[in-house]
Amino acid sequence: MGYAFLARINFKLIIKNLTTLRNKHMGLLPQISLERTAHMVKKTKPWFGFTEDKVFGMVMENKDFCKYLLEIIIPDLKIKKIDWLDKQVEINNSERKNEAKEVRLDVLVTDHEGRVFNIEMQTTDQDDIGRRMRYYLSRIDLRYTLNKGKTYRNLKGAYIIFLCNFKPKKDDKFYESYHTYSDQDRSKQLQDGVTKIIINSQVSAEGQSEDLKALAKLMNNEPVKLNKHFDYAQKRIKEINEDPEMREKIMLYETRMLEREQAAGKAGYEQGIQHGIKQGLEQGKIDSAKIILKNQLNNGSTLEQATEFVRNLKLIPNEELEKIIAMYDSHKN
Repeated sequence: MGYAFLARINFKLIIKNLTTLRNKHMGLLPQISLERTAHMVKKTKPWFGFTEDKVFGMVMENKDFCKYLLEIIIPDLKIKKIDWLDKQVEINNSERKNEAKEVRLDVLVTDHEGRVFNIEMQTTDQDDIGRRMRYYLSRIDLRYTLNKGKTYRNLKGAYIIFLCNFKPKKDDKFYESYHTYSDQDRSKQLQDGVTKIIINSQVSAEGQSEDLKALAKLMNNEPVKLNKHFDYAQKRIKEINEDPEMREKIMLYETRMLEREQAAGKAGYEQGIQHGIKQGLEQGKIDSAKIILKNQLNNGSTLEQATEFVRNLKLIPNEELEKIIAMYDSHKN
């Protein structure tokens, strides 16, 4: 998810910084009008490219382009047509509404055979793609791939595709596909019907098809001249950026997404604090029990008597007390 709107500039701060710089280095900075500079800066608008969430969805909602993209990413598949396509799809567990993490899929597609394709755009590396794919797939399976009364043999194929636009790790490749194989026999594939694909446009596309090279350029905001599909995509992106109302919607959406993430982060932080306090209290009780037990032993009580004394105080659960006793037994032996 990209927050292009964050690139908007604080004009007052720019003017202040330019003033400071001019005062500090008199004669080095041309005597330009600061008001004119601010006006020039205000004219600079962030470009919302293919990797921006909303733009990505608006370009991908064209079924012809979406079908083409799937075909160049998975050329072995023969997709006759896209039956259903949706963007920004929320798949949440109503039974665990307050506990389960919410999921919002960028683009979700089914084809003529009922196969499911989830296409995600990722602009930041949170080092969790594998687990993120697993969670997304679990939600998709729960809702889309198997109807009531059907056997597991009817489970439709699922494809999770992550289009990444961030700094790669050392061994990352432009295109990587993943399946499940036996640890004992790498030639033996588990037929679970799942394919995971990661494409990173920041890695060289050398050796890839011309179509995939063009996709990398589109993701990197570079001009593409290849076919009608990329002509459509670039034209649509240009239309979106030239539409003030559309730009406003994108910025509003990004703001809401940022606020949502900040709220989730705050909630997680507060929950962590409460958990820490609870853990601290519990550990404090355990430490107190250890001290009391030790004092009882030092005062001449047997281990059995000291144990019974601490147990009657009901400071800690019996399981925790047994752990403490086990430590004393091990030292004794």
